[in-house]
Amino acid sequence: MTASAMAAEFDDVARWTADAVERLGERYAIPAACRGSANPSALAWLAEACELRPGSVLLDVGAGLGGPAAWAAGRFGVRPILLEPMPAACSAGVRLFGLPVIMADGDRIPLRAGSVDAAWCLGVLDTVHDKGAVLSEIRRVLPPGAPLGLLAVVARDPQVRPAPEGNLFPTSPQLTKLLDGAGFDLVEQVDQPADAPLSWTRRVERVAAAVAARHRADRAHVLAAHQSESFTRLFASGQISMQLIHATRRPTGRASEQFPDGAQISTPTGDGFEAEVEAELSLAESSDPQRAAALPVPDGDGATAGPAFEYVSLHGRAVPPRGTAGRTP
Repeated sequence: MTASAMAAEFDDVARWTADAVERLGERYAIPAACRGSANPSALAWLAEACELRPGSVLLDVGAGLGGPAAWAAGRFGVRPILLEPMPAACSAGVRLFGLPVIMADGDRIPLRAGSVDAAWCLGVLDTVHDKGAVLSEIRRVLPPGAPLGLLAVVARDPQVRPAPEGNLFPTSPQLTKLLDGAGFDLVEQVDQPADAPLSWTRRVERVAAAVAARHRADRAHVLAAHQSESFTRLFASGQISMQLIHATRRPTGRASEQFPDGAQISTPTGDGFEAEVEAELSLAESSDPQRAAALPVPDGDGATAGPAFEYVSLHGRAVPPRGTAGRTP
């Protein structure tokens, strides 16, 4: 199995899941889009720990299909922004929930310093090599004292055998050290709460069955199923476990971490929120181009291929920064 297992799990299956939800109905959307990352108990713990409030801007880093963010919007009235590198997952977030999506990696977040009120990163850190870079970028876009909610897969021992393709699990002490090094204060850390209700699990299973019925023979489905089976064995053996973490951004007083003009991102209601996200990206491009869209992305030949992120509008089209041409997810 090669690194294509990650693309199968987070891109192909994401697209198929969105297709299945659209066939089965809206009530399947959030459970299916949370599969593998969270359940209602975990999301409620994180939301209460982070003290999410109506109107606050929640950045979901590595948002996948957007299920957790949509859940938080429905239950707590937050205004989510999804950050996700996989094109099909980005499109699914728009198709299923109509949420603003930025297609970008977690170590290059094209938003101003201190411009979001809270951040989530759920089931993501074990899939990235430079965990410290992702945590440092999340810290940059949070104001001092703002909360970070993590759902992290942690290893009992440094060496996990066999590890699913593309996954590097930190131990709990390593994760604590990473948070401290990135400028976060650990507030609390608990084991993931009880299993999801049966009604939730049945909806997840029905969507998974619908995907399997159509795609069982596809190589991507085989790879994704192998990944899932590997996780199941590791959880059952106790080599890995799920942890819920609440941390806060540690103030430093460094000018580089503050808004250059003292401004804050506002949280309008209605359709204006999408326009604000697009304006925020334009401002990020002009005020901090090194961290925003000015960074080129290499294509297969080693040449550059446009901006490092795309904004996916509520109509499902990519809106690149001014003066550039973007890819379409």
